[in-house]
Amino acid sequence: MGVLAMLELEGDTGSLMAASGKLDELLPPPEGLLARIVAPTDDGMVLFQLWDSAEARSRNAEHPGHADALAASGLTAAVRGSRSRAFDGAVLRFVSEAP
Repeated sequence: MGVLAMLELEGDTGSLMAASGKLDELLPPPEGLLARIVAPTDDGMVLFQLWDSAEARSRNAEHPGHADALAASGLTAAVRGSRSRAFDGAVLRFVSEAP
């Protein structure tokens, strides 16, 4: 069973979305990450990550280069506030190819 992580970030939406894209350029997809979805919100952005296990999610968070990449992308500086939740037992049931 997977783990779905949800992170709501408060700040300038455009800056957060741009920094999120830069972060993807700086770090290759981590082992165990099945899907990443970002979306703009009225006061920032939301990030969903589906991990194949809690261990994979922890490994990524504890990786020494992770914090450096967050800072280098500008994401750390752009965040004014955040809230997160994780949901165990997540299952990816359907993936559609983009048009």
